[in-house]
This record gives sequence, structure tokens and C-alpha cells, in this order.
Amino acid sequence: MMMTRRSIMAGIGLAALPGRLSARGLKADETVLFLPGYARELLLGAVEVSIEAWVFEFERRPGARLAFTTALGVDPGAESPETRAIFTERSRWFLTDSERGKELLVRFDGTGIPAFKLPATDRGGRVSARIRIPAPGQGGLIRFYTARSGVEERFDGIAHLVAAEGLSIISDIDDTIKISNVADTRALLRGSLMEVFKPAPGMATLYRRLAREVGASFHYLSSSPIQLAPALLGFIGEEDFPMGSLHLRESTTWNRLLPGEGSTAEHKGATLRQILSDFPARRFLLIGDSGEQDPELYGEAARAFPDHTITIAIREVAGSDLRPARFESAFAGTSARWHLIPESGPAEDWSPL
Repeated sequence: MMMTRRSIMAGIGLAALPGRLSARGLKADETVLFLPGYARELLLGAVEVSIEAWVFEFERRPGARLAFTTALGVDPGAESPETRAIFTERSRWFLTDSERGKELLVRFDGTGIPAFKLPATDRGGRVSARIRIPAPGQGGLIRFYTARSGVEERFDGIAHLVAAEGLSIISDIDDTIKISNVADTRALLRGSLMEVFKPAPGMATLYRRLAREVGASFHYLSSSPIQLAPALLGFIGEEDFPMGSLHLRESTTWNRLLPGEGSTAEHKGATLRQILSDFPARRFLLIGDSGEQDPELYGEAARAFPDHTITIAIREVAGSDLRPARFESAFAGTSARWHLIPESGPAEDWSPL
């Protein structure tokens, strides 16, 4: 029987514990994951740093892993040792209890800036904040951390400093730089949790060339859940894609492993609008694929920001809607130039700019 997204989410059906309502510091068994963010230049020698954090505890209740594998229809015992090792590492990020009401003190490395207290985490253990600090001087990375009170163990975060002018590349991940088979739910789940990630042909070479020749900044935008952040960051580094900020879907409960109806468009649309708003003087290259909604979302963003210089590149995915009428409709009413990238990859000397 075909496994649908609705049936998988209903089958998992386990949510993170809500936690206490009062704000408090970290306990010994709690962990903080910072997503790589970005910082933007402001007037008067200041920068604004965007911080996204998730506070959680790795699950230790007996039977939690069995419940997870049963809901997914996965039998790790029938797999190879390599596949079992991949599944063990990636699945542990889904076997968590998110911690509500945690207040993190954030300190910036190599500065005399006082610590900042972030707002208390929500029921999903998530907190978002924007902090204004003096410009750190030379260097493209701003480093910060939080630590347990009285304990040396710390959790590190970074923000990529993006200049007011230049080229920014906002890139999808699944089926754009990584082969994911998003249209096939079983293949998507297996690839996400049990297989070595496979790069899309030619995309890393293209991105490295744009970083080297144009000095582009990168923002990776995906509807993948935040639990896949460690694996995705590993993939980006191992395949030598340029590093950049990472924007993943809000999903810190098991029953949101796959995006629900409308959540992909909501997440990607909001993030696109935020980045475009933050950098009115930069040029943008939006790169996605034809497998889901990227053409429509990018067209909508271009219409919403008519004064921005926007170029769109869409990687072709076999079996998706590649009719010219689709792209003409998606990009109607925009001044954006747009291109299609063959599924086999762009030519070595091809440039969308």
C-alpha cells in the first residue's frame, strides 16, 4: 500500500513534551543547536545578528526508537552496517524532547560586548532573535555561544556577515543541490534518514565559481525539518558547497517530520521576504527546482519586490511539470530574468548572471 504523508504523520503522532511555563536556564542533559545565520550591516558602525536556536533533550525513554522505526515502517536490522550507522545518527535528532521556557545567555567571541539574554523558548524549544552589536571589524564570520551556568561546556553558533551591496544566492536544497526525490515519499524518507546524501550534478562547481568570481553570499532555504541540520551541514561541507546561512522548517515534534499542506510555501515565502527586505541594495539569484513550488514562490517574491534586481534559475527534475506555460505563468508580471538548469547539470562555463 502506498504510504502517504498524512498516514506517516498520523502514525508517528508523538509530540515533544511541553515543558514548564516559567523561564529557566539549561539543565545538565539539555542541548542547544544554533542554525548558521546571517548578520547585516547597519548605520553608525553596527551590525544586526539573526539568531535561531533550538533547545532540547535527547530522548532516553525505553521504546522510543522502536516506536519511531515502527511508525516509519523502517527495519534497521535488515540493513547494512553503514545504513544502520547513518540511521542511528540521523534519527537521534528526532528522538528528542523540546524544552520550553529556556532563556539563553549569548556571548560574542573576541569582543567586550556584554552577554545578551534571548527571549524564552516556545513550546517547540525554538527561539528567534535579532541582536544589534558593534561591527566586529574584519572577517566574514561572527561567532557566538551559550553555556550552562557555572559549566565550561558551551554551544557555538555563527552568523555570516553580509555586506549591504553585492550578490546573494538563495538556494533550495532538496532536488536542487541534493538528490532527494521529494515527489516519492518513501524515497524521500529513506534518503533523508538512511542513505548517504547525493549531490546534484554540477551544482557545487557552479556555486564555488559564483563565490570565487563574484564574491556571492549564500542562504540555503529548505522545507527539511531542523532535525536534519547536522546532516545537511555535513553534506554542504563534504561536497564543498560554499557555506552560508541555513533556514529550515519549524519542526520540533515527531508528527511534523514531513511538511503539512501549505507549510512549505509559508516557510519559504516568509524567509524569502525577510532576506529580500533585509538587503534592499543587493542583487539576488534565486535557485530552486521544478519538483515542487519553487518557480511559483520565486515568482511571487519577485513580484513583491519589483525594485530588487532578481534572477531565477530552476533545475529541471524528471517527472515534474516542465511545460513552458508553467514558467511563463510563474514569472508573469516580474522583471526577473529566468533560466532552466538541465537535470544533468549546468555546463562548466555557464552563468545565470
